[in-house]
Amino acid sequence: MTGLVAVTGATGFVGAAAVHHLARAGWRVRILTRRMPLAALMPDHAIEVVLGDIDDRLALERLVAGADAIVHCAGLTKALAPLEFFKVNESGTVRLLEAAQKAAPQARFIHISSLAAREPQLSPYAASKRAGEDKLPVLAGARDWIALRPPVVYGPGDLALLPLFKATKFGLSAYPATPGTRVSTIHVSDLAAAIVVLLGTGNWPHRIIELDDGHPGGYDWPEINHVLGRCFGRQPLALRLPRPLMTGVAGAVTLVSQLTRTPRVLSLDKLAELYHPDWVASGAKLAETTSWRPSFDLNRGFADTLTWYRSEALL
Repeated sequence: MTGLVAVTGATGFVGAAAVHHLARAGWRVRILTRRMPLAALMPDHAIEVVLGDIDDRLALERLVAGADAIVHCAGLTKALAPLEFFKVNESGTVRLLEAAQKAAPQARFIHISSLAAREPQLSPYAASKRAGEDKLPVLAGARDWIALRPPVVYGPGDLALLPLFKATKFGLSAYPATPGTRVSTIHVSDLAAAIVVLLGTGNWPHRIIELDDGHPGGYDWPEINHVLGRCFGRQPLALRLPRPLMTGVAGAVTLVSQLTRTPRVLSLDKLAELYHPDWVASGAKLAETTSWRPSFDLNRGFADTLTWYRSEALL
Protein backbone atom coordinates (compact mmCIF):
# COMPACT_ATOMS: atom_id res chain seq x y z
CA MET A 1 0.00 0.00 0.00
CA THR A 2 1.15 3.51 -0.84
CA GLY A 3 -0.64 6.79 -1.26
CA LEU A 4 -0.68 10.06 0.67
CA VAL A 5 0.64 10.00 4.23
CA ALA A 6 0.39 12.94 6.63
CA VAL A 7 3.17 13.23 9.22
CA THR A 8 3.37 15.34 12.36
CA GLY A 9 6.69 15.97 14.11
CA ALA A 10 8.41 15.59 10.75
CA THR A 11 11.36 17.82 11.63
CA GLY A 12 12.09 15.97 14.87
CA PHE A 13 14.50 13.09 15.36
CA VAL A 14 12.03 10.23 14.77
CA GLY A 15 9.76 12.16 12.41
CA ALA A 16 12.55 13.10 10.02
CA ALA A 17 13.64 9.47 9.75
CA ALA A 18 10.03 8.42 9.14
CA VAL A 19 9.62 10.99 6.36
CA HIS A 20 12.74 9.76 4.55
CA HIS A 21 11.76 6.11 4.79
CA LEU A 22 8.18 6.77 3.69
CA ALA A 23 9.24 8.87 0.70
CA ARG A 24 11.74 6.25 -0.41
CA ALA A 25 9.07 3.57 -0.11
CA GLY A 26 6.91 5.44 -2.62
CA TRP A 27 4.54 7.34 -0.35
CA ARG A 28 3.54 10.91 -1.14
CA VAL A 29 4.40 12.74 2.06
CA ARG A 30 2.73 15.80 3.53
CA ILE A 31 4.19 17.28 6.70
CA LEU A 32 3.17 19.83 9.33
CA THR A 33 5.82 22.33 10.40
CA ARG A 34 6.07 25.84 11.83
CA ARG A 35 8.55 26.99 9.16
CA MET A 36 9.97 25.73 5.87
CA PRO A 37 12.18 22.81 6.95
CA LEU A 38 15.22 22.51 4.70
CA ALA A 39 16.51 19.50 6.62
CA ALA A 40 13.26 17.58 6.03
CA LEU A 41 13.05 18.22 2.29
CA MET A 42 14.55 15.63 -0.02
CA PRO A 43 15.98 16.56 -3.43
CA ASP A 44 14.75 13.35 -5.02
CA HIS A 45 11.25 13.33 -3.49
CA ALA A 46 8.59 16.03 -3.39
CA ILE A 47 7.48 16.74 0.18
CA GLU A 48 4.31 18.79 0.61
CA VAL A 49 4.48 21.26 3.49
CA VAL A 50 1.60 22.59 5.59
CA LEU A 51 2.66 25.51 7.77
CA GLY A 52 1.23 25.39 11.29
CA ASP A 53 1.59 23.50 14.54
CA ILE A 54 -0.22 20.95 16.66
CA ASP A 55 -2.38 23.72 18.22
CA ASP A 56 -3.75 24.86 14.86
CA ARG A 57 -6.96 22.98 14.04
CA LEU A 58 -7.24 24.39 10.52
CA ALA A 59 -3.65 23.47 9.73
CA LEU A 60 -4.28 19.96 11.03
CA GLU A 61 -7.30 19.62 8.77
CA ARG A 62 -5.22 20.77 5.78
CA LEU A 63 -2.52 18.29 6.79
CA VAL A 64 -4.77 15.23 6.84
CA ALA A 65 -7.25 16.15 4.11
CA GLY A 66 -7.51 13.23 1.69
CA ALA A 67 -4.71 11.29 3.42
CA ASP A 68 -4.60 7.51 3.22
CA ALA A 69 -2.53 7.31 6.38
CA ILE A 70 -1.48 9.51 9.29
CA VAL A 71 1.74 9.08 11.27
CA HIS A 72 1.71 11.07 14.50
CA CYS A 73 5.31 11.62 15.60
CA ALA A 74 4.91 15.00 17.28
CA GLY A 75 5.58 14.94 21.00
CA LEU A 76 7.17 16.90 23.81
CA THR A 77 10.04 15.30 25.75
CA LYS A 78 11.11 18.25 27.93
CA ALA A 79 9.13 21.11 29.43
CA LEU A 80 9.22 23.75 32.12
CA ALA A 81 5.90 22.65 33.64
CA PRO A 82 3.93 19.36 33.67
CA LEU A 83 0.96 20.99 31.95
CA GLU A 84 3.08 21.60 28.86
CA PHE A 85 3.53 17.84 28.35
CA PHE A 86 -0.24 17.31 28.39
CA LYS A 87 -0.86 20.28 26.09
CA VAL A 88 1.17 18.61 23.34
CA ASN A 89 1.17 14.86 24.04
CA GLU A 90 -2.49 14.55 25.01
CA SER A 91 -4.35 17.60 23.68
CA GLY A 92 -2.32 17.65 20.45
CA THR A 93 -3.32 14.04 19.83
CA VAL A 94 -6.95 14.92 20.48
CA ARG A 95 -6.86 17.79 17.98
CA LEU A 96 -5.23 15.62 15.34
CA LEU A 97 -7.78 12.84 15.79
CA GLU A 98 -10.63 15.33 15.58
CA ALA A 99 -9.17 16.77 12.38
CA ALA A 100 -8.79 13.26 10.99
CA GLN A 101 -12.44 12.44 11.75
CA LYS A 102 -13.46 15.51 9.79
CA ALA A 103 -11.05 15.43 6.85
CA ALA A 104 -9.75 11.85 6.61
CA PRO A 105 -12.19 9.46 8.32
CA GLN A 106 -10.74 6.33 6.69
CA ALA A 107 -7.04 7.10 7.06
CA ARG A 108 -5.01 4.55 9.00
CA PHE A 109 -3.42 6.07 12.09
CA ILE A 110 -0.02 5.24 13.58
CA HIS A 111 0.66 6.94 16.90
CA ILE A 112 4.30 7.06 18.00
CA SER A 113 4.07 6.84 21.74
CA SER A 114 6.79 5.75 24.19
CA LEU A 115 7.57 2.80 26.41
CA ALA A 116 7.21 5.34 29.25
CA ALA A 117 3.45 5.23 28.66
CA ARG A 118 3.49 1.79 30.31
CA GLU A 119 4.37 3.47 33.62
CA PRO A 120 2.26 6.66 33.73
CA GLN A 121 2.73 7.06 37.48
CA LEU A 122 6.44 7.78 37.12
CA SER A 123 6.45 11.27 35.60
CA PRO A 124 4.35 13.94 33.89
CA TYR A 125 5.94 12.95 30.58
CA ALA A 126 4.97 9.29 31.01
CA ALA A 127 1.46 10.24 32.14
CA SER A 128 0.98 12.55 29.15
CA LYS A 129 2.08 9.86 26.70
CA ARG A 130 -0.35 7.40 28.26
CA ALA A 131 -3.10 10.03 28.15
CA GLY A 132 -2.47 10.49 24.44
CA GLU A 133 -2.75 6.75 23.88
CA ASP A 134 -6.00 6.61 25.86
CA LYS A 135 -7.63 9.02 23.42
CA LEU A 136 -7.16 6.67 20.47
CA PRO A 137 -9.99 4.20 21.15
CA VAL A 138 -12.28 7.10 22.03
CA LEU A 139 -11.65 9.38 19.05
CA ALA A 140 -10.17 7.26 16.26
CA GLY A 141 -13.56 6.15 15.01
CA ALA A 142 -13.78 3.10 12.75
CA ARG A 143 -10.30 3.60 11.27
CA ASP A 144 -7.38 1.21 11.76
CA TRP A 145 -5.07 2.54 14.45
CA ILE A 146 -2.04 1.38 16.35
CA ALA A 147 0.21 2.88 19.02
CA LEU A 148 3.90 2.06 18.86
CA ARG A 149 5.83 2.21 22.13
CA PRO A 150 9.53 2.44 21.29
CA PRO A 151 12.09 2.24 24.11
CA VAL A 152 15.32 4.26 23.95
CA VAL A 153 15.58 5.46 20.35
CA TYR A 154 19.05 6.41 19.11
CA GLY A 155 21.00 6.84 15.89
CA PRO A 156 22.07 9.59 13.50
CA GLY A 157 20.32 12.82 14.45
CA ASP A 158 19.98 11.95 18.14
CA LEU A 159 21.55 14.31 20.66
CA ALA A 160 20.15 12.71 23.82
CA LEU A 161 22.87 10.06 24.00
CA LEU A 162 25.68 12.42 22.98
CA PRO A 163 26.76 13.06 26.62
CA LEU A 164 27.09 9.30 27.12
CA PHE A 165 29.36 9.02 24.08
CA LYS A 166 31.37 12.06 25.15
CA ALA A 167 31.92 10.60 28.61
CA THR A 168 33.03 7.28 27.14
CA LYS A 169 35.49 9.09 24.89
CA PHE A 170 37.16 10.36 28.06
CA GLY A 171 37.05 6.96 29.74
CA LEU A 172 33.98 7.38 31.97
CA SER A 173 30.46 6.00 32.02
CA ALA A 174 27.88 7.11 34.58
CA TYR A 175 24.50 5.48 35.06
CA PRO A 176 21.71 5.16 37.67
CA ALA A 177 22.56 2.84 40.55
CA THR A 178 19.39 0.76 40.39
CA PRO A 179 20.06 -2.98 40.87
CA GLY A 180 18.95 -5.20 38.02
CA THR A 181 18.08 -2.42 35.59
CA ARG A 182 17.50 -3.56 32.02
CA VAL A 183 16.74 -1.36 29.03
CA SER A 184 15.53 -2.09 25.50
CA THR A 185 16.76 0.03 22.60
CA ILE A 186 15.98 0.59 18.93
CA HIS A 187 17.84 2.36 16.13
CA VAL A 188 15.84 5.19 14.58
CA SER A 189 16.11 3.65 11.11
CA ASP A 190 14.54 0.44 12.37
CA LEU A 191 11.69 2.38 13.97
CA ALA A 192 11.10 4.27 10.73
CA ALA A 193 11.21 1.01 8.76
CA ALA A 194 8.61 -0.45 11.14
CA ILE A 195 6.27 2.42 10.30
CA VAL A 196 6.64 1.75 6.58
CA VAL A 197 6.05 -1.98 7.00
CA LEU A 198 2.98 -1.42 9.17
CA LEU A 199 1.41 0.85 6.58
CA GLY A 200 1.92 -1.90 4.01
CA THR A 201 0.40 -4.57 6.25
CA GLY A 202 -3.23 -5.41 5.67
CA ASN A 203 -4.20 -6.40 9.21
CA TRP A 204 -3.15 -4.93 12.54
CA PRO A 205 -4.09 -7.57 15.12
CA HIS A 206 -2.77 -5.52 18.04
CA ARG A 207 -3.56 -1.97 19.13
CA ILE A 208 -0.40 -1.37 21.17
CA ILE A 209 3.05 -2.70 20.25
CA GLU A 210 6.24 -2.36 22.26
CA LEU A 211 9.12 -2.83 19.84
CA ASP A 212 12.88 -3.10 20.19
CA ASP A 213 16.01 -4.32 18.42
CA GLY A 214 15.20 -7.97 19.02
CA HIS A 215 17.71 -8.52 21.82
CA PRO A 216 15.92 -10.75 24.38
CA GLY A 217 15.49 -9.10 27.74
CA GLY A 218 17.09 -5.83 26.73
CA TYR A 219 20.50 -4.77 28.05
CA ASP A 220 21.95 -4.08 31.47
CA TRP A 221 24.38 -1.22 32.04
CA PRO A 222 27.54 -3.37 31.96
CA GLU A 223 26.50 -4.60 28.49
CA ILE A 224 25.85 -1.05 27.29
CA ASN A 225 29.20 0.11 28.68
CA HIS A 226 30.97 -2.78 26.97
CA VAL A 227 29.47 -1.87 23.59
CA LEU A 228 30.36 1.79 24.07
CA GLY A 229 33.89 0.80 25.02
CA ARG A 230 34.26 -1.27 21.86
CA CYS A 231 33.30 1.78 19.79
CA PHE A 232 36.18 3.76 21.28
CA GLY A 233 38.64 0.91 21.71
CA ARG A 234 38.72 1.32 25.49
CA GLN A 235 36.52 0.22 28.36
CA PRO A 236 35.20 3.19 30.37
CA LEU A 237 35.32 3.42 34.14
CA ALA A 238 31.77 2.75 35.33
CA LEU A 239 30.33 5.17 37.89
CA ARG A 240 27.08 4.10 39.56
CA LEU A 241 25.13 7.22 40.53
CA PRO A 242 23.04 6.93 43.72
CA ARG A 243 19.63 8.51 43.56
CA PRO A 244 20.24 11.05 46.40
CA LEU A 245 23.19 12.44 44.45
CA MET A 246 21.17 12.73 41.26
CA THR A 247 18.31 14.33 43.15
CA GLY A 248 20.64 17.21 43.97
CA VAL A 249 21.91 17.41 40.40
CA ALA A 250 18.40 17.29 38.94
CA GLY A 251 17.27 19.95 41.39
CA ALA A 252 20.06 22.26 40.28
CA VAL A 253 19.29 21.61 36.59
CA THR A 254 15.60 22.28 37.21
CA LEU A 255 16.42 25.59 38.92
CA VAL A 256 18.64 26.68 36.02
CA SER A 257 15.93 25.67 33.55
CA GLN A 258 13.38 27.81 35.34
CA LEU A 259 15.71 30.79 35.60
CA THR A 260 16.72 30.65 31.94
CA ARG A 261 13.27 29.51 30.71
CA THR A 262 15.03 26.75 28.81
CA PRO A 263 13.64 23.23 29.37
CA ARG A 264 16.05 20.34 29.81
CA VAL A 265 15.44 16.60 29.79
CA LEU A 266 17.00 16.05 33.21
CA SER A 267 14.67 17.30 35.92
CA LEU A 268 13.31 16.27 39.30
CA ASP A 269 10.24 14.85 37.54
CA LYS A 270 12.45 12.68 35.32
CA LEU A 271 14.30 10.89 38.13
CA ALA A 272 11.63 8.25 38.70
CA GLU A 273 11.94 7.26 35.03
CA LEU A 274 15.72 7.16 35.18
CA TYR A 275 15.75 4.92 38.26
CA HIS A 276 12.96 2.60 37.16
CA PRO A 277 14.50 -0.88 36.73
CA ASP A 278 12.40 -2.31 33.90
CA TRP A 279 12.43 -0.62 30.51
CA VAL A 280 12.31 -3.86 28.53
CA ALA A 281 9.87 -4.07 25.62
CA SER A 282 7.38 -6.88 26.15
CA GLY A 283 4.09 -8.21 24.83
CA ALA A 284 3.26 -8.92 21.20
CA LYS A 285 6.20 -8.65 18.82
CA LEU A 286 5.96 -6.82 15.53
CA ALA A 287 8.19 -9.42 13.88
CA GLU A 288 5.57 -12.07 14.66
CA THR A 289 2.82 -10.39 12.64
CA THR A 290 4.69 -8.49 9.90
CA SER A 291 7.76 -8.82 7.68
CA TRP A 292 9.64 -6.23 9.76
CA ARG A 293 12.97 -7.26 11.22
CA PRO A 294 15.42 -4.90 12.97
CA SER A 295 18.67 -4.32 11.09
CA PHE A 296 20.70 -2.79 13.92
CA ASP A 297 21.83 -4.52 17.07
CA LEU A 298 23.48 -2.37 19.73
CA ASN A 299 27.01 -2.94 18.38
CA ARG A 300 26.20 -1.88 14.84
CA GLY A 301 23.79 0.83 16.00
CA PHE A 302 26.24 2.52 18.37
CA ALA A 303 28.97 2.37 15.72
CA ASP A 304 26.61 4.01 13.23
CA THR A 305 25.70 6.71 15.76
CA LEU A 306 29.35 7.38 16.57
CA THR A 307 30.13 7.77 12.87
CA TRP A 308 27.39 10.41 12.60
CA TYR A 309 28.57 12.28 15.70
CA ARG A 310 32.06 12.44 14.23
CA SER A 311 30.80 13.51 10.80
CA GLU A 312 28.96 16.40 12.49
CA ALA A 313 32.03 17.34 14.55
CA LEU A 314 30.11 16.65 17.76
CA LEU A 315 32.89 14.50 19.23
